[in-house]
Amino acid sequence: MRAPTSQNHSLFALQYANMRSIIGGMEYRQTDGKTRRVHKQYVDVVARILAGGQVVPVTVCWVDGRCFTIDEIVSSTGFGLTVHGIRTATYKVRFGGHATELYLEEQARERPDGSQAHLMRWWVWAFDRTLESGRRR
Repeated sequence: MRAPTSQNHSLFALQYANMRSIIGGMEYRQTDGKTRRVHKQYVDVVARILAGGQVVPVTVCWVDGRCFTIDEIVSSTGFGLTVHGIRTATYKVRFGGHATELYLEEQARERPDGSQAHLMRWWVWAFDRTLESGRRR
């Protein structure tokens, strides 16, 4: 067994910090000091594609039909590594005083003729509606 080095330790810390909590096949996120179960929810997004090729989200529309104009893009990352045929870019956005992460995933699929088709979809982590322990019967 190798002794930990500062480089190995930093890499482990980075990987650990970027890991999502997966318990029993469920996805969990922490907000307001509470750990809550979440799921990937695809949403409609109106976006601009700039002359330089950058994708800029402008409006997010939830599944229930409510739409919100994005006030600020706090930060964004380019597309990361391909995992299971999907690459994902992350946008930290703010609208209506609320900050959230908006994800753009790109999936390449091979057509029957051998050419590539690219599917791009936007999604957010949505909190599952579950009863809290005090409300269960």
